Amino acid sequence: MKHALCCFALLLLLAGLAGSASAQAQALPLADQVRGLTHHAEQGIDAANQNRPELMRGEYAEIHAIWATFEDQVRAQDASGYTDIETALAAIKAAVDTQPPNAAVVKAAYQLLQREAVEVADRLGSLTAAPGTTNANTISLPEALHYLDTADAAWTHGDASAAAAQVTSFIRAWPAVEGAVATKSRAAYTAVEGEIGSARAALDAQPPDLAAAQAAVARIRATLTPLAEEQTYTAFDAGAIILREGLEALLVIVALLAFLHKSGNADKRGWIWVGGAFGIGASIITAFVLQRVFSNISAGQNRELIEGATGLIAAVLLFYVSYWLHSKASLHGWQKYINTHTSQALARGNMAGLALLAFLAVFREGAETTVFYLGMAPAIAPRDLLLGIGTGAAILIVAAILMLALGVKLPLRPFFRIAGLLVYYLGFKFVGTGLHSLQIAGIIPSTPIAGQSSNPMFEFFGIYPTWQTLLPQLALVFGALAVWMLLRASDRRASRLGASAVA
Repeated sequence: MKHALCCFALLLLLAGLAGSASAQAQALPLADQVRGLTHHAEQGIDAANQNRPELMRGEYAEIHAIWATFEDQVRAQDASGYTDIETALAAIKAAVDTQPPNAAVVKAAYQLLQREAVEVADRLGSLTAAPGTTNANTISLPEALHYLDTADAAWTHGDASAAAAQVTSFIRAWPAVEGAVATKSRAAYTAVEGEIGSARAALDAQPPDLAAAQAAVARIRATLTPLAEEQTYTAFDAGAIILREGLEALLVIVALLAFLHKSGNADKRGWIWVGGAFGIGASIITAFVLQRVFSNISAGQNRELIEGATGLIAAVLLFYVSYWLHSKASLHGWQKYINTHTSQALARGNMAGLALLAFLAVFREGAETTVFYLGMAPAIAPRDLLLGIGTGAAILIVAAILMLALGVKLPLRPFFRIAGLLVYYLGFKFVGTGLHSLQIAGIIPSTPIAGQSSNPMFEFFGIYPTWQTLLPQLALVFGALAVWMLLRASDRRASRLGASAVA
């Protein structure tokens, strides 16, 4: 009994010492923690020199446990350095797991870790010394896959060194895209992590095992290609935005021109055109400025964060626009809206006020369109984006000619109802995809719905199989029903009041 108590006390003491050592290590600067791996790598080299397999494996287990305590910090500050150390650890594991392990190969793997740890520690030290610098990787999954496509082509032409360089570039880019891959498919993420280690180990072997490396790369490409080809938005979504926003701005311009004509102020139409032209110019400038700002801050994990935040902002704007459209769905409501604002400007004799009305109508729609496309662009194929914008713009031009040159009147009530539903659909989709992007960025948790895969359940509507994305969308459905019932009741009251006034 006494012996057992002594053993238990000894275990507690060792655990306490280990915990204290771990806490002290984590209190060190990150660069020093990484540099500390070189000491353990040296012990691994000594074990290899003595050809003691158990010590070789034991040292790897210790290094792996220590690395796990700060690897996320390294990944956040130096993505390529994180990949280098992960690759070196994978090479050690592959070497010590061989039966029996080759002491020379194990020694080379530990030496690789030693070199990588020194380089990464030096880089982290320089980043700490120069606040504000970053080593974030802004590459996308299709761009990362392009490295492997190029490597495969190089192997086909017999250029092994070029192929190895392309594979190394992919490995360095992997931390920038692994979060998105893990969210889409955990199985794919796990498989690729293993294949990356296999590919690097094959390339580092002496001589390099090109057949094994090529086979690993082929498996990575087969796993990631379907994920890279997934697109959240379609050409229909892209075309719907410019068409809806453009038609609303066009309606305001047409209504302003019609009011001036009916009120005997047709000579003041030039102010409307000037205001509209300035609105278009300001919208274009805003689009370029916002695109530049967003492209500069959308790096690594920030890319998904910005996509998610932009998508949710766009959704809020869309739901506001949807409600506004429904509230103006009656001809009386629309005419009152235009007449009130135009009459006020004419009453003051302020022609600049008329230009300002046209400017705000166009600029508001242009700015909203910019926000919508910024939220959509990262999740749509460039071909579909251009096709949607081009088709929507062409329809808009035809509508402008019909309304401005030929005097064709757009049926307001059907337009507002259909446009409102279209805007609601886009907002609903933006909510799902925006929250999904925040899940990829690690900002919000992801709780899968039992029995569902990681792919979208209904991709056209942006519905994903997680409770964090689905519950807000269900709330939007019930909210839309409530708003529809309120607006319908308001229309009935207005109809009854109109009938009473006539009687």
